[in-house]
Amino acid sequence: METMLHKPSNSYPTTPSELTDHAINYSKTVQLPIDISTIHWTVSRHATKRAACCKFSPGSSDIIISLTWKAFQAYGWEKFKSIIRHELIHVWEYQTHGSTSHGSLFKQKAQQLDAPLRCDAFCPPRFYLICTNKTCQWKTIRHRASKTVTHPFNCYRCRKCGSPYTVEHVGTSIRWNTHSEYMLARQKIGIHW
Repeated sequence: METMLHKPSNSYPTTPSELTDHAINYSKTVQLPIDISTIHWTVSRHATKRAACCKFSPGSSDIIISLTWKAFQAYGWEKFKSIIRHELIHVWEYQTHGSTSHGSLFKQKAQQLDAPLRCDAFCPPRFYLICTNKTCQWKTIRHRASKTVTHPFNCYRCRKCGSPYTVEHVGTSIRWNTHSEYMLARQKIGIHW
């Protein structure tokens, strides 16, 4: 499948297709011995936790790099180039060694190319998980209403001390501890969910 290239502007990408074009052109300048012709580029408008990801198909040389539009908007082009370098290191590891991780080889290459090991948060969370043990002070974030959010007392516990946790909706500060309380909170929050 051929990717139709739009002529990228000389400045900041303003559309997902321009971001793809900028990424393709930028990838040609990164000093890694990789076959960039096997990379298919996409842009996700929905991802909220990952700035980009690399997908491989076992037995195939095809690679998909999916860039996240919201991350690009939050970071800007200069910082986002480091995310592209991160993904290209995954490509290099896969093409060179047949697998990829964030292990010592990746870390060494990331340091050489000034690529981050992890991305900074770029979307505000929708929920907090907060430990109910007052001495623990464990708190983490969630972006989706997963089972840890909708069923907090069903075998899920604080990762630090093992106590139950409560869920707080960030936009309204409404909290719940059970699935039935979650359902009531969702009704109360309404369109601000």
